[in-house]
Amino acid sequence: MSSHQITTLSEFLNHSGAKYRVFDMGRRVAKLCSDQFFNFESAQQAYPYPLQKSALFGVIFWSPTLPDKHYIWFLKFPLDEQGLLIQAARDEFLAMLLERVGKRILAATGSETIEDVLKDSPYTFTPLEEKLAAFNSKATKSLGRQPSSYYHNALDYFIGDKDLNDWQSLAIQGVADVAERLNEGEETQRLIEALPKLPERPFMVLCSFMEHVEPTVGIVEALSQQIEYELQQKEPNIEKICSCLRAASNSSACALLKQMVIKILKDDCSKKIEILAIISGRSWQLLENSQICKLFVERLAENDAGYSGFSQVLADALFMPGLRKHIMKALGSPKCSDNLSKRADEMFGQVRT
Repeated sequence: MSSHQITTLSEFLNHSGAKYRVFDMGRRVAKLCSDQFFNFESAQQAYPYPLQKSALFGVIFWSPTLPDKHYIWFLKFPLDEQGLLIQAARDEFLAMLLERVGKRILAATGSETIEDVLKDSPYTFTPLEEKLAAFNSKATKSLGRQPSSYYHNALDYFIGDKDLNDWQSLAIQGVADVAERLNEGEETQRLIEALPKLPERPFMVLCSFMEHVEPTVGIVEALSQQIEYELQQKEPNIEKICSCLRAASNSSACALLKQMVIKILKDDCSKKIEILAIISGRSWQLLENSQICKLFVERLAENDAGYSGFSQVLADALFMPGLRKHIMKALGSPKCSDNLSKRADEMFGQVRT
């Protein structure tokens, strides 16, 4: 195969003989199936999880003859107005890659050689510490490897086998591993029982990692109870509500998640821009529900950050694949408030389609 026939990173890695997996690194750390990634690279479909009009993802690859030796690239590509890959960026990236390593990257020696090939590329980035920990946990589990050495200390803490005030010794990677490896077993039940007793800081850190996994129904129920408690307070803890929303956002317990979000949107606390940004940024699929979408845009029109908050959050939501029609329908409803109509007209002008 000649170099000009290699038009995607998938083709490059396959031609090199490498095995690889791809994970979204934008909104949450999530595995992308090979078809999703190839169709995105070929500009046949929009990137499923765009963030700030970019696709951010991590690629872990290895030689089949050295399955324990892994290499990682974190890449960021620009998207067009339809969320499709800008092909000129892809072509520039591949040209640089082929120029530096040819077609067989696994022939390079040493991880430094392979991982530093793109160190000055405009298409690489360094994830934040929490995202990197979540990626490590997800990639390790996906490859059938053991969790980090910090896992058992963190697990003992979150299932109540350690003093709950002794959380300063927990490592971020250990907390990420706990979130990634929760299941329906005894340990999950013990975590559910411990959740209401956790100090605020470790509770919020665990929640930040649970958004990258699919928490069980029992965990979502426990998070819902925490939200119920906060909504009954004279001054709800907005940060805790946001943490619970993040933790529950990727759950398959859709009915429970919908109930949780509707309760929040009907409460005055949902005028806080942080809460609205979490709902659209992490649970965007819920906005396909007409009731939730109408409640959401009405609250967004009243948010405490004014027009700036309205336009930024709405623009981000409109860029998500499949959401635009639902949002524009809610904005165009004859029953929408004068306040919402005013905000929408400020953003779009008089014509909304």
